[in-house]
Amino acid sequence: MISNPLVSIGVPVYNGEKYLAECLESIYNQTYQNWECFVINNKSTDNSFQIASSFEKKDNRIKVITNPEFVDMTTNFNSTFKPVSPDAKYFKVVCADDWIFPGYLEKMVEVMETHPEAGICSSYRIDDKIVNCFGLDFYKGSLFPGKEVLLDELLYKYDVTGSETTVLYRIETLKKTKNFPLFFSYDSYHFDTTLAFELLSLSDLAFVFQVLSYTRRHQDTYTSKYFKRFRTALNLRERELHRYMELFPEARQEYKLVRARYGNYLLEKHVLRDKECIEWHKKRLDKDRTYSWFELIKSASYMLWFKINHKIRSYMQ
Repeated sequence: MISNPLVSIGVPVYNGEKYLAECLESIYNQTYQNWECFVINNKSTDNSFQIASSFEKKDNRIKVITNPEFVDMTTNFNSTFKPVSPDAKYFKVVCADDWIFPGYLEKMVEVMETHPEAGICSSYRIDDKIVNCFGLDFYKGSLFPGKEVLLDELLYKYDVTGSETTVLYRIETLKKTKNFPLFFSYDSYHFDTTLAFELLSLSDLAFVFQVLSYTRRHQDTYTSKYFKRFRTALNLRERELHRYMELFPEARQEYKLVRARYGNYLLEKHVLRDKECIEWHKKRLDKDRTYSWFELIKSASYMLWFKINHKIRSYMQ
C-alpha cells in the first residue's frame, strides 16, 4: 500500500432487512482499515434500523442516520455524501442488498493511489449469477483514458463501470461534476451510469482485474421491476448519446439509430395504450427533446428505412 487515505462509504437503505446484515458484514470485514461508513436509513418500517444499529455498537466507524422524513431513492443516495468527513479522499456507495469482497478497499485504493489521474475505479463483479465488466485489455495496465472508455460504453462495446457498488470515486473529481454535491442525477433512472459517464469525461479510469463486488438481482429491486418493463436502457442511451455528441462526432449516427428505436418503442406503447409506461418516459424525457406525434412517426419511418436498407446491403454482399 502506497498510503493510507480515508475512504467514506455510504449505505442507503429502505426496508432492507433481508440483506442489510450481509452488506454491513462485508464492510466490517475489509482488510483495509481506514474507512468510515454511514448507513442512511430512509424511514424503514422493518428491522433495518435495528440491524444497522447493532453494527454501530460493534464498530464505531459505522454510523446510522435516519432521515427525518421519507425521501425518493435518488435523494437518499445523494444523502450518503452529506456526512462524509472532510479528511476523506475516496467515496463509494454499497447498496443495501449488495456486498463487497474483503479485499475490495485494499485493491481499489492501491490502484487509485498509483494513478492520481483516475477519478473512478472499477473491477470485475458478480452480477447475480454471472461475472461481468469485461472488455479492457489486461496487458495495457490498470489505467485507461476516460474519454476512450466513455465512447466505447456509449457505443455499447462493453460496460466496465457496473453499478454504484462496483466502483470507487475520487472525491476531488466528484467535486468537479456539474451538480455536486447532488452528483446522482435526478433526471436519470440509471443515475449510477450517468455519474460514471460524467467522471469518465473528466478523468481517467483505473481498473482492478479481479472480482471484488456482488450485485444482487431479485424481484423486489427497482431495477428488476422497471428495467425490462419500461425499457429504461433506451432512455439512458438516448439521453447520454445526446449529451456527449459534441465530444464524440462518431456517436451521431448511433444517436440517430437509438432515437429511432426509442421513438418506435414509444409509438408501440401509445398504440397499446400502455399509460403507465408512457408516463414513466414522459417524466424522464428532456423538455426540449420530448417526443411529439410527428417525432414518433418520423422515428418509426427512419427505423423502417434503416431495416430495409440494411437488408438490401446484406443481400448485395
